[in-house]
Amino acid sequence: MTDDMSDWQEIAAIIRDALPEIDKALSQANVALSDRKLKAYEIVCDTMLEVSDYEAFFVSPAHGRIHIIIGDWFEARYGAAAENNQNDLFTTLVLIYDSPFEMHVPKNFKTRAEEPNMVWIGFPASVQDEEDPLLWVKNRSVVQGLTPEARSVASEEAKRTANLIRSISFDLRAIRSESNTSISDLAGAVFTDLQASARHLCIQDLSGLRASGWDVSQAVEKALKILIRRNGESPPFTHDLEKLSGIAERTSQIAIDRNELAKIPSNHEATGMRYGGEITLAQAISAYQASLPILRDIVFAAKPDSKYNVREARFMIQIPPWFNFDTDAFSAELKKGLP
Repeated sequence: MTDDMSDWQEIAAIIRDALPEIDKALSQANVALSDRKLKAYEIVCDTMLEVSDYEAFFVSPAHGRIHIIIGDWFEARYGAAAENNQNDLFTTLVLIYDSPFEMHVPKNFKTRAEEPNMVWIGFPASVQDEEDPLLWVKNRSVVQGLTPEARSVASEEAKRTANLIRSISFDLRAIRSESNTSISDLAGAVFTDLQASARHLCIQDLSGLRASGWDVSQAVEKALKILIRRNGESPPFTHDLEKLSGIAERTSQIAIDRNELAKIPSNHEATGMRYGGEITLAQAISAYQASLPILRDIVFAAKPDSKYNVREARFMIQIPPWFNFDTDAFSAELKKGLP
C-alpha cells in the first residue's frame, strides 16, 4: 500500500463514509461498543480491501493505519465507551482500610522482552512476578496516599484476590468455548454476575449491597450447575446452594467448604436480596470473598479436558513493524481539514 499521506487521507475518507452503516449493522447485531472497532475492521478488510498476501499485510504499516482510521472514528463518536480493552479486564475489588475499591485485573499478560523487537504474551492464572496488582486499582489517588505499612497490606490483599480472579477467568474462558450452549451460556453468566457483584459492592449503599449479595449467589449457583451438567445430570430449578453443592460433590471429585458456602446468600435469603432483604457491608464483603475460592475450585473441576494446556504459559513473539511507527503523528495528519 502507498506511503503517501494524501493517499491515506483519501483512503480514510472512504472508510469514514462507510463506517456509519457498518456501525448501524453492528448495533442491530447486538455487538457491544467495546467490540465494534475490531468487528468493523474485519468488515472493512473483507469488503473494501483486496489483499493478495494476508501474512505480509498483517505485519505491514497499512494494517496498523487502517486500525487507527477506524479507531479514531469510533472514539470520536463514542468516546471512552468505544475502548476495546474492556473485555480484556476482569472487574473485582480490593479492600483498602476495610473499604472495597474496584480493581480491574488484566486477563492476559504482555511485556517487552529483553531481545529487540520482541514481546512476551501469556495466559496467566495468577499474578506474574513483573506485575503490581495495586496498579490495577481504579482509584489511583487512594493507592498513592497509602502509608508504606498500609500499602504492604493492600498489596497482599490485591495479589490474593487477583490470583483467584485470574484462575477463575482462565477456566471460565475455556468453558465458554464449549459447543454445548447450555454450559457455555452459564459460563458467560458467571462472568457477568461475579463482576456485577464487585461493582455493586463498591457502591456501598444498601441497594448496592443487596444487588451484590444476589449477584454473587447467582455466580456460585450457575457455576455449580455447570459442574453438574458437565457430569451428565440436569441440575434442579433451585437457588439452594447447599443442595446444588451436594449434587456437585456426588457427581465429581470436588469438596466444597460448607463454612465458606454459608457466608453466601442462598435460596430464600438470596431471592430476598432482590426484594428488600437486609445485608451489611461486612456481610456483603464476606460473601464475595468466600465465593472466590469456591468458584476457583468449581470452574477448575468443570473445565473441558484438552491436550493443549496454556495455563501460565508464555510465548515470545516479534512486535509487528506497524507498532513502531508514530501513530499520534499519523492520526494528527489524517485529521487535518476535518470539521
